[in-house]
Amino acid sequence: MSALYDNGTPEARPEEEIVAEREGNGYILRGVKGRIGQITYTMADADTWIIDHTSVDGEYRGRGLARQLLNFVVEDAREKGRKIIPSCSYALQQFQADPSLSDVWAEGDASRYSDSYSSNGVESR
Repeated sequence: MSALYDNGTPEARPEEEIVAEREGNGYILRGVKGRIGQITYTMADADTWIIDHTSVDGEYRGRGLARQLLNFVVEDAREKGRKIIPSCSYALQQFQADPSLSDVWAEGDASRYSDSYSSNGVESR
């Protein structure tokens, strides 16, 4: 469990602690109102993960929380020697914009895997 704090944006509540917890294949964020965000991935194969969903509740957006969730998954992938296919639109945009993620980017097309999730950056669930 990791504690995150609001980054001082005008709508931030400085006293609110936001906690990140591992849950299944991903992470969730909890604030005073309960679950406020999540990131999930599926196993494409033994060496590749597909990030299929990233979300943060509306009132918490714009604070960098989605990126912090992504960073947790990226750190896990690096530690375990895995590659990532960023299938959800948020993760794909981050991978395209940030060269520091290139070491874990599988740059594959999620549609080549038999899963029920999205491919090519378009969420289907």
